[in-house]
Amino acid sequence: MLFLEYLQCSACQKAKKWLDEHQISCEDRHIMENNPTSDQMRIGA
Repeated sequence: MLFLEYLQCSACQKAKKWLDEHQISCEDRHIMENNPTSDQMRIGA
């Protein structure tokens, strides 16, 4: 699973903590450093 996050976002921090607590693995992508393309944002891409 791809997890897009903004490091200063409290909702992102809470979501990441929940994923970690439930041992759900994901690929973290810091949206300000590695902004996804429109193709990557499409459902199923």
